[in-house]
Amino acid sequence: MKLTPLVTGLSLAASLALAEPVDLGEIQVESSTIADLESTLKTEPSTISVIDEKTYEIISPKTINDVLRTVPGITADVRSGDTVEIHMRGVAQQEFMWEDTGVAIVIDGVPVLQNGGKVKINLDNIESIKVIKGGASYLYGPNALAGAVIITTKKPKGSNNYSVSFETGSYGYKNGVATFNRSTDKYLANLNLSARYEDGFWYKSENWTGSANGKFTYFIDDSSDITAGVELTRKYEQNGGRSSITGLENALLDPTGEASYSIPWRAEYWSSIQKYFLTYNKDFSDGGNLMTNAYYYLDKYDYISSPQDLNGDGIRETYTRDTSEDISQYGFKSEYRNSIGKLAYMFGIDLGHREREDTYLTTVDYSSRRGSGYAGDTSTGDSIEDRLGLYAETKYEVTPEWTVIGNVRYDYENYEYEVSEKTYDGSNWTTSDNKWEKSFSNISYRVGTTYQYNENATLFSNISTGFRNPRLRELYAGDLDPDRYTNNPDLDTETTINYEIGLRGTFSLFNTDIKYEASVYQIDTKDIIAREFGTYYSDPNRRNPVITKYDNVGDARTRGAELSLHSDRSKKLAFSVAYTYMDAYYTKHLPFKVNTGDEYDVTGNQLPRTPKHRLDLMTYYRLTDNWTLIAENYMQSDYYADETNLYKMPGYGIMNLQLRYENEIKGNKFEFFIKVDNIFDKHYVRTAYLFSDRDDDGDLDGDDLSVTMDPGRVVYAGFKYKF
Repeated sequence: MKLTPLVTGLSLAASLALAEPVDLGEIQVESSTIADLESTLKTEPSTISVIDEKTYEIISPKTINDVLRTVPGITADVRSGDTVEIHMRGVAQQEFMWEDTGVAIVIDGVPVLQNGGKVKINLDNIESIKVIKGGASYLYGPNALAGAVIITTKKPKGSNNYSVSFETGSYGYKNGVATFNRSTDKYLANLNLSARYEDGFWYKSENWTGSANGKFTYFIDDSSDITAGVELTRKYEQNGGRSSITGLENALLDPTGEASYSIPWRAEYWSSIQKYFLTYNKDFSDGGNLMTNAYYYLDKYDYISSPQDLNGDGIRETYTRDTSEDISQYGFKSEYRNSIGKLAYMFGIDLGHREREDTYLTTVDYSSRRGSGYAGDTSTGDSIEDRLGLYAETKYEVTPEWTVIGNVRYDYENYEYEVSEKTYDGSNWTTSDNKWEKSFSNISYRVGTTYQYNENATLFSNISTGFRNPRLRELYAGDLDPDRYTNNPDLDTETTINYEIGLRGTFSLFNTDIKYEASVYQIDTKDIIAREFGTYYSDPNRRNPVITKYDNVGDARTRGAELSLHSDRSKKLAFSVAYTYMDAYYTKHLPFKVNTGDEYDVTGNQLPRTPKHRLDLMTYYRLTDNWTLIAENYMQSDYYADETNLYKMPGYGIMNLQLRYENEIKGNKFEFFIKVDNIFDKHYVRTAYLFSDRDDDGDLDGDDLSVTMDPGRVVYAGFKYKF
């Protein structure tokens, strides 16, 4: 698939001017980085997927991937608990440890700095999710290389009601939620309380979450309001989200990892999440709207880490560090939107401050292949990011059917990184303090067009960009770890450019309206930032490693097609389809090395963990007015476990079944469901990584895979009562 379809499609948009005129209505800007505005998508040039409140409730997710797999173009690496690492359109798919994944996670208008690129959010507080695909830095700034996942949390309803729900299921799963809504002429308020617990399928994978959150909206007058929100969440993961087993054969024989258990790098992982925001909204008599948002988010993580072999038996059995990671971010955003005749516009400003402080304390003396550690060794790294973003969007109605759209954003970011260390060399204590600083300026854009050639079909196309700046710890890795790295302060910013054309609308089949969106795209990633010889390169001579550095190691390209279909769920039989075709490969790469000492040319190789085909089919069959049977069939093709393309993991397919009952009891809504996931009990490989010769036999093979197995069949049941 070449770019020819894009050019052809744009030419087609012009030729369709001869079609029957269609009035788009009043032209308006619908994109927002603060609130998830209602949108008809008639003038939206990018691929958009929306999971509304009812769909989210029916899916009843245990991880966010349960929802996102219903969206074309998304691949998510699922670990134990509810930890998910989200990737989109193959971008940054080679990364799986602690990196940003190139997807902006936006919660109630705020792009949230996630710990290690992984999403940690209270699933019971989500009301809806919108996914924007393609470079999205034109709205959300840094790290939106491949798009954005916009999460809207539960908000006050215009009614007075209360609801309680409870679920139970396999492996000790329990989840209880209570919701309170209050409404008057002057205010709306809601409060949500939830608690979730699970023993876990994998060995030592107990986890739980407790959360309280609420919002309060006060109507200042007929044209303005102010909303305050707060969330307090506490999480615990016994094994820190670890669920992998070394070696495919071991994983198939021992999927829980109990028999072959090796303790993970971190454990006893505690998370404390606090979110506060205040939003002001004002409608003006001339049709304009002003929205402002001030926020403060705090994520605190505490865990033990760095297991070591203290008795010389070859088993790392003792944790030697207490570690904490504190992430705080606060800022202010404001947007103004209006229209003048055929022109609609929006201007925004984004001011933000992020700080991440990582601290570890060595608790016992140890000696390892990397050197020695002594009780009392401490290290504190303090990363600070200050940013200014200015952005704008315009829409112009060329004809009643044809609209052109332009976005531009300017970002200025200043990074500071300070490290303080206290170390012991066996005879003396030394202290050191180092500080680095660097700033970046970036411009991102999107240009697009839509053409509605009848009431039920809209052609759309866009070119959009994304970027990710190098971290200071990558630029100055040699200062931080001179035994392994040299500095490379000339690293370039990693960028993407996305070309896309698509068609959305509705059609009728057997007297049923079906909504569809189909698109083809190409997204190019330039100047991938990684270690010089590969993403997780480690030298075979571990006691005297070869000096390396972080570099712009190569480029990648993804070409694909996406299709989503949704039929009318009020009918007796309904369905939704999400299909993805994705071909992701390196267009160039520096020589790739692994710790066997071998060197590989990976140019032209597939990016790891990118199956070419993915299909999710949801079928709804209304048995009676009260009973509905829901079947979900998910399938994906095979994929390579690493950049060398030496080991291919097989594809798989699973079926989930759910039976739902809805009725009223004394005028109050009552719902009950029973759900069986993976009904045929397939113990397939959820995800696999291959990045080093872990058994030191000189070969890179299946014995070196890090494998996470699926639990197989699991059963859940629950109810919800609203009164």
